[in-house]
Amino acid sequence: MGGSRGITEVHVNCPDAETARHIAEQLVASRLAACSNTLSPIESRYWWKGTIELDQEVLVILKTRRELFDRVVGAVEQLHPDEVPSIIGHHVSAVNRAYEEWVYDSTVDPAD
Repeated sequence: MGGSRGITEVHVNCPDAETARHIAEQLVASRLAACSNTLSPIESRYWWKGTIELDQEVLVILKTRRELFDRVVGAVEQLHPDEVPSIIGHHVSAVNRAYEEWVYDSTVDPAD
């Protein structure tokens, strides 16, 4: 198994499919993410400004290099309409080497 370089899955809750699609397309096109998965609908229950909210949302999962996480967060924050978007990175502890290599080959070098 790989894991020596590090892959992160970034979960982003979006208010609708159009927003999810736009964020996914922009992040993959800019090579900040190697790929995206979109799951819909998800039910989200959360505190917001003193009340409990219940919404149907769309979850986007982005696969990227661990060292690109901060750049992914910055890009999502610019594209996302929510005041406080949910952008959560999960560092992958184990991954097959071929997939890890593909993610690295499909994303930008952070030094660029």
